[in-house]
Amino acid sequence: MLKKLIHHEFIATGRIFLPLCGAFLVMSILLRVYTEIQNAWSIKLPGWLGVIGAIPTILYVLLFIAVLAATVIVAILRFYKNLMSEEGYLMFTLPVKVHQLMNSKLIVATVWSIVSGLVCILSIFILVVTPDTFSTIDYWWNIIYTSAAQQGLYLTGWLAFELVVSTLIGVVGSLIMIYAAIAATNFSGNHKVLMGIGAYVAINIVLQTITSIAMTIVGVAFNQTFSEMLLDSRNYMGFLDLIIWGSCAMTVVTSVLLYWGTHWVLKHKLNLN
Repeated sequence: MLKKLIHHEFIATGRIFLPLCGAFLVMSILLRVYTEIQNAWSIKLPGWLGVIGAIPTILYVLLFIAVLAATVIVAILRFYKNLMSEEGYLMFTLPVKVHQLMNSKLIVATVWSIVSGLVCILSIFILVVTPDTFSTIDYWWNIIYTSAAQQGLYLTGWLAFELVVSTLIGVVGSLIMIYAAIAATNFSGNHKVLMGIGAYVAINIVLQTITSIAMTIVGVAFNQTFSEMLLDSRNYMGFLDLIIWGSCAMTVVTSVLLYWGTHWVLKHKLNLN
């Protein structure tokens, strides 16, 4: 049943994301062509024509923001509308468990977050790529890699893997935090929007406080070990690994707690509008 829920969710959200991402990439191509024509012919529009000439750039920036913001906005609207509004009466009568409903929203929102990020990277690539781009990237990469290696930091595939994993965990954790804030609106009869915003801010404050306390305790407990690692350049990568995986572990723990709390609210304290 989870597969059917995910399939339905992709269809519903794809109607928004696919045209938006498509329009964004088309706008990227048009802006690149427009820029190339301006540079080739040395076109400089005077006065108000200059403002009109800036319209393609303005549209590109607006679409860039829209693509990035759409993931969060759609995640909020889909979760609230499907599970906490009148549509919830239908959704919760389906022969599925609460966690399946949550997982379908979470999985699809995560996928679209990744797609949105990749589309933005591709659009920037379309705007800046030249015949010399790859050789320039290779040149600067060699310089950065060599300089980092001299300081004990090795930019390897393992580090790239760690960054990808930590980014993915961060995306999932952020979405769960949003869902938890939305679920908290069940405890408010009125002013649900303010309740949701307040809950999100409160969750962030609590998590930042816990993180700060945990980092302080770990820092004090392992101060000597960390100091030795920082003094020995050969251990820089080990120190970086600790930072990355420690942050991931903290995010996973808090996300599990928030997920469980959201699940409990939807199952036992649901207040549909």
